[in-house]
Amino acid sequence: MELQYYFSDDFSAFEEYFSEIKHSVRRYKKNEPVNGFGEPMDEMYYIISGTMAGSFIHESGNIKTSSFYGKGYLAPLYFPGEIEMMKSFAFTAVTDLEVYVFKRNTFDQYVNSNPKLNIAMYSAYIKLVSLNGQELANQLFSTGMEKICNFFYIYLKNTNDHENRIPFSQHNIAEFVGLNRANVAKYLKVLRDEEVIDTQRNQIIVVNMEKIRRYCSKNI
Repeated sequence: MELQYYFSDDFSAFEEYFSEIKHSVRRYKKNEPVNGFGEPMDEMYYIISGTMAGSFIHESGNIKTSSFYGKGYLAPLYFPGEIEMMKSFAFTAVTDLEVYVFKRNTFDQYVNSNPKLNIAMYSAYIKLVSLNGQELANQLFSTGMEKICNFFYIYLKNTNDHENRIPFSQHNIAEFVGLNRANVAKYLKVLRDEEVIDTQRNQIIVVNMEKIRRYCSKNI
């Protein structure tokens, strides 16, 4: 199953094309902001290496991480004009990150002049809507333990991290799966006591993927 909130490779076929059109190259360190809340979303980022996260900020000040983006993905997807809610969205480097940077207000010329890229953009939007709907169902009907294990299992499957590292603090995990920190700590303790995970500072190591899989929702 694809991770509803992890996107990669959808634009990898265009990497050579992207390298030839007007762009700049940037590198970010782990946890460094790529763009900030309240800033105009006037750039697009094609990921050469690493992972970045996308987060929304609520008017209350609470932040919700909604998605992750890996190598071969272009984020945000191209949209014309301005969308006010995008000022409440920000990208942050999860790992060391290298990206091609494009100006969004001129990117339409590349989408409109390249039929394959145009189709890929539409396909990515359709996939995004479909997977977000599926993720909403999982959030509504999955238990807290299922939410955490779904996240761990599919994150590792998609990132192919051979060391089985989840590079997030308990606060990050709570923010992402929609649980409070006390419940996250409770479920992590169960997993640690059963020798499914090992907790370290700001990261978790999954030591038994099969047990994580058993805790996941049945559709994972």
